[in-house]
Amino acid sequence: MENEMKQLHKEIAETVNKMIPEEWGKFYFYAQISETGGGTYFFYNTPQNTQSFTYSLKIPFEYHMDQQEFKKCKRKLFELSNQLRNSFENNHQELWYSFTMSVDSNRKLNIHYDYTNWFDTKSSFSDQMMIWKRKYLGEEASEEKDRALIAKYDSEFPNDPI
Repeated sequence: MENEMKQLHKEIAETVNKMIPEEWGKFYFYAQISETGGGTYFFYNTPQNTQSFTYSLKIPFEYHMDQQEFKKCKRKLFELSNQLRNSFENNHQELWYSFTMSVDSNRKLNIHYDYTNWFDTKSSFSDQMMIWKRKYLGEEASEEKDRALIAKYDSEFPNDPI
């Protein structure tokens, strides 16, 4: 299982790298997978602007990339993430609902698995993304309702599982 996981992590990182159209300093990849579907996205920064992150879905528009090729890579990221989750299931490990992979320019890799079933909560996908962006990208909520959502998350999930 360990070798299979390492290979899948490597393929995910290589696919993200292929999708980023410029030199990057660090990227954060997120996958949420369940029996009914899920999704993936990533953010990256550049060595010149380490505090600003570009959202993966903006890449084809901002860099005039081939949208079909980009969608193909995005599907591959989902398929690889699904294979990773299936590896856990096939090896009788506790199933995660999401995972975050960060890779820096030195190719240092960090992985965090989240076992919170977000599909059973009242949190929308955009709520989850806001919480995730605060944790990984250091992005603070600007609106009061968003700050209240984060405070609620902090009280309900004091161990910050995402």
